[in-house]
Amino acid sequence: MQTANLWHKLHIHRAKIIVLFLLFLSLSLVGQTRKPGVTLHRMDSDKKNIKYGFMLGFHQNWYGVKYSNQFTEDTYDDVSSISGISRVGFDLGFMVNLKLDDQFWVRVVPVKVGLYQNIVRYFDNDGNVTLDDQLIESTRIEPGIFMKYRSVRRNNSRMYIVGGVSGSFRSGKEDLNTVVDRLEIRKMNVKVEFGIGIEQYFKFFKFAPEIRYARGIMNVMNPTDNFWHNGIDRLVTHNFTLYLHFSD
Repeated sequence: MQTANLWHKLHIHRAKIIVLFLLFLSLSLVGQTRKPGVTLHRMDSDKKNIKYGFMLGFHQNWYGVKYSNQFTEDTYDDVSSISGISRVGFDLGFMVNLKLDDQFWVRVVPVKVGLYQNIVRYFDNDGNVTLDDQLIESTRIEPGIFMKYRSVRRNNSRMYIVGGVSGSFRSGKEDLNTVVDRLEIRKMNVKVEFGIGIEQYFKFFKFAPEIRYARGIMNVMNPTDNFWHNGIDRLVTHNFTLYLHFSD
């Protein structure tokens, strides 16, 4: 039987990640090239100790699967592998930026709403899908706190790195009273996140595209005794997100 391989899953997303990274790199080089006669925008913006903004995000998410010992038993003889399938979703949030000094800031995200769709797929020995996909859809509230380090400003641009932690709470109540066995997911999760971005100063606002990776540190699978659960020991979340930040 096939063993879950995280690096194989990351390979699926590698081309998209490389393209986005090259985009950020090109923006960085343009922003750090000194040009004569450049008009510097929002020179007073970074003097503020508190700044507000909002974000839009487009994410790609999947579950990392760790098999249990029961996966080697006869019950799963017809199953070669269990995999989390990548899906896309959308994020919308509000942020508060707190100044420590010119280059160090704290970003607090009191409210962020994420729309998620996750699929866990069971493959047979020929690599075909013979069982129903386990589809988990949820709207999640995801507050977080992050530390941000920025480069020195060059014309109207700054590169930065960001890292922190966030919570994830399923909104609403899921109906678990059903006669049909299914894969059940916990309501709460905690994620560690880190990313890179570039701030662009415009006349009336500041725009900051950012790529961020988030990994869940909790097992999000409920301890339930059925076929969908017994072959899995642990499910963890993975997310790559392109954020578009707008602030004053």
